Amino acid sequence: MRPLARRKAKHVALPARLTAMGRLGFRSHAYARHVYQKIAALTIGAAFVSPVGHRMRRMAARFSKPAHRPNVRTAVVAHLYYLDLLPEILACRAALPDGAPLHLTVPSDRVEQAQILLRGIPATVIHPCENRGRDIAPFIALLNAGTFAAYDAVLKLHTKRSPHLLDGEIRRKLLFSMLAGGQNATRRLLAEFEAPDTGLVGWKACYRAAPSYWMANEARVRAITRQMGIPDDAVRLGFFEGSMFWFRPVALTRLRHLHLRPEDFEPEARQLDGTLHHAIERCFTISARADGFRVSGLDGQVLR
Repeated sequence: MRPLARRKAKHVALPARLTAMGRLGFRSHAYARHVYQKIAALTIGAAFVSPVGHRMRRMAARFSKPAHRPNVRTAVVAHLYYLDLLPEILACRAALPDGAPLHLTVPSDRVEQAQILLRGIPATVIHPCENRGRDIAPFIALLNAGTFAAYDAVLKLHTKRSPHLLDGEIRRKLLFSMLAGGQNATRRLLAEFEAPDTGLVGWKACYRAAPSYWMANEARVRAITRQMGIPDDAVRLGFFEGSMFWFRPVALTRLRHLHLRPEDFEPEARQLDGTLHHAIERCFTISARADGFRVSGLDGQVLR
């Protein structure tokens, strides 16, 4: 994997990113869906994640029937780049079964401050990392180390801000709410992992399968998947944009066997597309499907 991983990716400037988004085609279904989701996020989504929306959801939860407690070993892994967003991560962890550990990857220059913020909070582990490869490189490092081997289902999060997007903050809050917004909903979601063929579960609204969402990454993804032992005709696009989802660790075995190292990822330069971490983002579902695991939405429906 070394020659491929070291390949230099072009740094994509904002105008190039806008050009790339234009590949969706202004009259295409993908573009129409993209525009609709933007409008929905800035209106309905903003109301949903507002303090008032949060209070209303908590009140509604009091009247809902307690969900079945699944026999699933769980954990959370989150990349904590923005330390001020730690309370949001902790709120997600609170929706999991009691005692679920929280693994935090933190840039080395922020570890000391993170330790202060986490003082007295049980079942938390800080993993120092280099600031490269965004949330993907530190995650792959933990995957390679076998950190998740003891769990049936792990929630992958990160403190995504996306300042280049109008709805960046709203999208993060929506993802957190959908993936771990309450104990009952989270229990129902975790029940999916009682089925041994459940590989990844994520929010359908963030699932991207239109060919235009390859962006500048198709050639690199196909090169990676060949190294994973997956033939070209078995590779199809379909990924959770934002790289936040629930996963069964064994479903990512093929990614683990690539033995990627943090230094294989490009140094941070505010890249918006075309890097190794953008390619790996599209490989999570491919890895799972290659070994017979299902990729599903939060409702349990298989995503194609």
